[in-house]
Amino acid sequence: MNVTSFSKKKGCLLIFCYLFLLIGTSKANTANYFGDPVEPLSSSFELVRGIILVQAELDGELANFILDTGSPMIILNGQVTKSSEMQANTLHGSLSGEWKTIAKISWAGVQKFNIEALTLDISHLEYLTEKPIKGLIGYEFFGNYDLMLDFENEIVTLVPPNYAAITGKWKLKAELPFSLEGHIPVIEARIGDVKVRLGLDTGSGTNLLDVNRKNEIAPEFLAPIENAMVVGLGSNAQEIDAADVLETTVAEIKYWNMRYIFSDISGLTNLKENKVDGLLGYPFFESGKFTINYGRKVIGFWEY
Repeated sequence: MNVTSFSKKKGCLLIFCYLFLLIGTSKANTANYFGDPVEPLSSSFELVRGIILVQAELDGELANFILDTGSPMIILNGQVTKSSEMQANTLHGSLSGEWKTIAKISWAGVQKFNIEALTLDISHLEYLTEKPIKGLIGYEFFGNYDLMLDFENEIVTLVPPNYAAITGKWKLKAELPFSLEGHIPVIEARIGDVKVRLGLDTGSGTNLLDVNRKNEIAPEFLAPIENAMVVGLGSNAQEIDAADVLETTVAEIKYWNMRYIFSDISGLTNLKENKVDGLLGYPFFESGKFTINYGRKVIGFWEY
């Protein structure tokens, strides 16, 4: 993986990861669409510590957004009042948020008007990425499309439903069905000999596994990371249990020495209620090219 995903500062290992799910239900969205594109539309992205940064236009201004399949909606970076109307759960507590109506947001040729977004104070992520962050683009924006993710060339493509993805020289290695649990694609995998259900989260710089499932993994499959600290949507870095996992198998493809953090995920209600054991982030996606077909509910694994 990209070594900048894990940077040593002040004698500890910082893991850039902001895994969260919202509790409660979102506002009813009355977004207006400017005619869905009928052909695939591609956009370049920049990888910063394993995070996909894209350029989107918000109310006429171009800004950095994180492309996050782990987020159910658009999240805006901003200050909120103490008497907020929404709470977001993280691995280590909760955040207050407020609703805001976006007049217009455009990305990758898609334009949406009068869309509700949740405002959270995630300004500390700008320090970690060393870039201004306007917010996160989540499932609500791209859920009508299939995603093509090319990490080698740093290109993401939105593919309209029922349109054959243009893969060029890509060669299909495997396909794997997924279930859509809320907004998160969930696949079956094996860590060592342990069967797990993992969500796909492009907004995470590392992988996550419920600490209770970690205890089922044979010790020889784990190489613990000393003095690991995790940085999430909350502003404080906290010590975390982390390890390089020798073998993870997805669609009979083996991924070697991927880094995971282990935590109690019982507070992430959407994961627990749907019996999801964790999330796969950048250490998984960096390995190649993927298509996430939301219509067929299939993830494709590709290579040149």
